[in-house]
Amino acid sequence: MTANNPLDRLAALRRNAEQRALELAIAQNERCRLAEHEADESADAVVRQVSEARLRERSLLDPLIGRAVSPAAIIRAQAEVARAALETARLRGVAASAQAALVDQRKERAAAREHFRARQKAAMKLDLLLKQETARRALRQVALSERDDEDSGAAMAHRR
Repeated sequence: MTANNPLDRLAALRRNAEQRALELAIAQNERCRLAEHEADESADAVVRQVSEARLRERSLLDPLIGRAVSPAAIIRAQAEVARAALETARLRGVAASAQAALVDQRKERAAAREHFRARQKAAMKLDLLLKQETARRALRQVALSERDDEDSGAAMAHRR
């Protein structure tokens, strides 16, 4: 077992951790994309509901304006407007929940990205350390080879 072997194993572990962090960041990005889509869809639903409710209210009230209207017709119109208002409030609640979920997903995505950057930095530092160690080893080997060559050259010169 060489002295570098534990560093090699540690580098492999760090690269694995970096890969897992990358996969987590990708998954969080996808969850965030889905949350954005849901928030957009729910906001669009509120806009559509408000528009439809206004149109319905107009269609209910316009025929009643300027005429004698029975209390039953007024109650029916009020009930219809109240139902539309309840549906609008429900959709606004859904939109608020979707927006809160989006904020949470963005926070989680940011944390996953930061975690990935930290794992990436750790892996890069260790890779640099391994490269430096390899370069030192190569220089040492060259120095040892030169010394051996000098020793064998001196031994040959001494024999003559």
